[in-house]
Amino acid sequence: MNEQELYDYAISLLAKKDYSSGDMTRLLTRLTENHAAADAVMNRLMANSYLDDVRLINYLINKHIKKAHGPTRIRQEIRQKGFPQELIEQALSRVEVDWYALARELKVRKFGEDLPAEYQEKNKQIRYLQYRGFSMDMISEALS
Repeated sequence: MNEQELYDYAISLLAKKDYSSGDMTRLLTRLTENHAAADAVMNRLMANSYLDDVRLINYLINKHIKKAHGPTRIRQEIRQKGFPQELIEQALSRVEVDWYALARELKVRKFGEDLPAEYQEKNKQIRYLQYRGFSMDMISEALS
């Protein structure tokens, strides 16, 4: 594929779904042996703001917050998509969410206001909140 065909293909992909720059680079380099053309297409996509990792990370963070996921799970899910750790940490530091209140809300919504009376029930609630991505510090605050 030449550079223009690669660019057209990338635009058609981006019309359907957002991609990280890493994912798009992998897709384009699989289609051609001409890595210079793939790099040129990537530069053109970024210059036109068709690819923006920061915007996509912020979108994904907000999507996970709406699902009541904690910071640990958000980090893990976004890291699996191939984004740089520094961008993830910067975006999470800019988010204005009270993680402790979110953990508490989730606990109340799932298990009610009452404190767990039995050891097994407490462990069940802890496991649930850990699965959702909250740290033990946040969980102990939510359960107290």
